[in-house]
Amino acid sequence: MSPISFRAFFRPASSSFSFARRLTPGPLALVLLGGLSACDKPQPPAPKPAPAAQDAGAAAPAMPPEVTLLVTGGVGGQLLPTGEGEQRKGGAAELLGRWVAEEKHCPTPLAEGQPECKDAGTLVLSTGDNWNGPAISSFFLGETTSAVMRRLGYAASALGNHELDFGREQFLKNATIGGFPFLAANLRVKDEALAKDFKVPAFQVFERRGLKVGVVGLASTKTVSAAMAGRAEGLELIGYEEALTAVVPQAQAAGADVLVVVADACPSELQPIVEKHADWKLALVVGGGRCAQPFETAKVGDTSIVSISRGLDKYLRAHLTFDAKKPAGQKVSALDTKLIAVPAGAGAPEPDAQTAQIINGFKEQLDQRLGEQIGFSKKGLKQDSKEMVRWIAGSMREVLGTDAAVLNKKGLRQDLPAGPITLGTIYSVLPFENSLVIAKVKGADLAKQLANPEALISGFTAAGKNKFKDSKGKPLDPKREYTVATVEYLYFGGDGFEFDKLDGEPTETGMAWQTPVIDWTKQKGFTEAKPLEKALPK
Repeated sequence: MSPISFRAFFRPASSSFSFARRLTPGPLALVLLGGLSACDKPQPPAPKPAPAAQDAGAAAPAMPPEVTLLVTGGVGGQLLPTGEGEQRKGGAAELLGRWVAEEKHCPTPLAEGQPECKDAGTLVLSTGDNWNGPAISSFFLGETTSAVMRRLGYAASALGNHELDFGREQFLKNATIGGFPFLAANLRVKDEALAKDFKVPAFQVFERRGLKVGVVGLASTKTVSAAMAGRAEGLELIGYEEALTAVVPQAQAAGADVLVVVADACPSELQPIVEKHADWKLALVVGGGRCAQPFETAKVGDTSIVSISRGLDKYLRAHLTFDAKKPAGQKVSALDTKLIAVPAGAGAPEPDAQTAQIINGFKEQLDQRLGEQIGFSKKGLKQDSKEMVRWIAGSMREVLGTDAAVLNKKGLRQDLPAGPITLGTIYSVLPFENSLVIAKVKGADLAKQLANPEALISGFTAAGKNKFKDSKGKPLDPKREYTVATVEYLYFGGDGFEFDKLDGEPTETGMAWQTPVIDWTKQKGFTEAKPLEKALPK
């Protein structure tokens, strides 16, 4: 992958967040290493006051005693609007345009001479899982989304269980580009030798208009156990209650006037804990994880609990009113919360031009890369053909080294045309944004999944009613444990599959489902003289 230049978008900043491990910055880091946002940078000293006679009536207006938290679910690479026509919604440039126009938000300046925030009254947070999603983000390993989040002025994010999908080094690189910390109070170092000083803070305190907002992050309980081998070595997760019991007093001791929790978890998991601990005096708990049952908002004492889905088609506005004269921890007098939809197009505020510039720059690079030829097909493959299944599912199984690969019929969306195979043609056959997971399943249970009429299978073939044989002709052993590659949509119950019930802690590969198909096809070096059809996986 060719290097990506961010120099057109960012200038060096004076302050920087830090993980426990100190990075050795390369050229990209030197350009991008910056503060949490312009709003968090120290302001220049105020000019000396003019003589009293000239100063009469010229005093600056007092800052209003109110702060607005703008909280999104994990961005998930959803940088462009979704839908068509009047149904278009979301989009990073569209969201920032709305924040500036309606929330009086001050985005991060990207060029010399742009004004800094002088009256920062907003604080932008994410519940985690920011990078893995559409090709505009995942193709560039999350760097696009990190750059956009910097522009939007994110102050912090919970550590999502997909943040390590591209590996530890890429996580650190993306965090540097974004310029904000990831928080996880429940993530601890179990083995320092294996962890290699990889740590994220439990909380951070941000000051807005004299109000100190303590933000505590919680990672998903699957962040460590479901990560690919090596990505979470030396780390462990403790329970939410244990983590908050330890960290809440620390945040209060650090001077927080108000405490907010952002979590890569369904709020229904946190509500019973909050009910037990009125002493924590949490103002707001926002979760962005998948919920087994519908959950949107709840109120527990003085604590507002909100669930928000991934993407940028909505955000939470949490408006805090406070009395600066009261003691720390007692200043907030009111908290109003509202989920706001973000329509795009006619009637919406003007999208932010600089955010659109960042995204368009990456989109141009993406379009160029998707035109790269990686193979050749002499006759093409029909969408519903066995040959298509052998190519798509078979390459996934071979690259991931699993016993089987299971996809669904609706996942393959068009024929492979005859002629050059490009990255673009693969994304056309597989247009959806899916990540691959590997589940361990007993043979008896696997047979039921393979019998699903929607299943497209590599590694096994039918050998009678509810009977199957593997690629070597051996009958499926009902007592043996098999490894199965599939996509998240099917793992979590799509089209009637039940992998999540059979293996509650699958291996999350961090790999988009197009990736193994691309890698396998490139590695084979198909040409007009040696086309794809001559060497399909078995």
